[in-house]
Amino acid sequence: MSLVDVQFLGSGDAFGTGGRFNTCFHVLGQKNSFLIDCGASSLIAMRKFNVDPDSIEAIFLTHLHGDHFAGVVFFLMDARYVSKRTRPLIIAGPRGVKKRVIEAMNALYPGCWDKGIDFDVFFVELKLGQPQGLNGIKVQAFQARHLLDENDFILRFEVEGKTIVYSGDTGWTDHLVTAAQFSDLFICECYLYDQQCEFHMDYMTLQENKHRFNTRNLVLTHLGPDALAQKKQMEDQTAFDGLIISI
Repeated sequence: MSLVDVQFLGSGDAFGTGGRFNTCFHVLGQKNSFLIDCGASSLIAMRKFNVDPDSIEAIFLTHLHGDHFAGVVFFLMDARYVSKRTRPLIIAGPRGVKKRVIEAMNALYPGCWDKGIDFDVFFVELKLGQPQGLNGIKVQAFQARHLLDENDFILRFEVEGKTIVYSGDTGWTDHLVTAAQFSDLFICECYLYDQQCEFHMDYMTLQENKHRFNTRNLVLTHLGPDALAQKKQMEDQTAFDGLIISI
């Protein structure tokens, strides 16, 4: 069985804590190349780490906050004007993903969406609890606990025989345990260290529950100022921009 590489193009929070890029992970296998989240700084990160935007076949979004999806606008602008993309692109995410991407593009580059593009963009709304096959990738969405309207996901991917799970931004929920079962890699946000928050994860809560995840590899990401300051106290691996994990 071939390896699948996961590169953390961006491991930071919304505020650039530690000088890190917004959330964006590149999954690369023998047959697949896709992004999990695409925060506002993601195109910069792709250039820094020599990831060709034109190689990306799909972008999967956990929720529609700027540090997780706003980079799609710059990705599409690059596809049109720099990369001269012709191959199709899938953008999959929560309810209303197409509307939000178009609104964001119209706000940042008025009129550009209406000019048309030379490639097909397929927007897909992911459904809770319904495994969906997209371009050879099986993805299943679980309910996260971050947004008041509950339009946010934990995402579980099955790609080329490997299972990757990403928590998205979320407070504690038992859906994390369900999603992480028998995964090869579980990427979990850890914005806080020992302060509890209803809508973000803290390290102490993770420590209390990590024995339940049944994952081969737990990696923490999206560390905020307090958590980053306490990183040396953490037993688990913490992500950094550019980190590659082969599974």
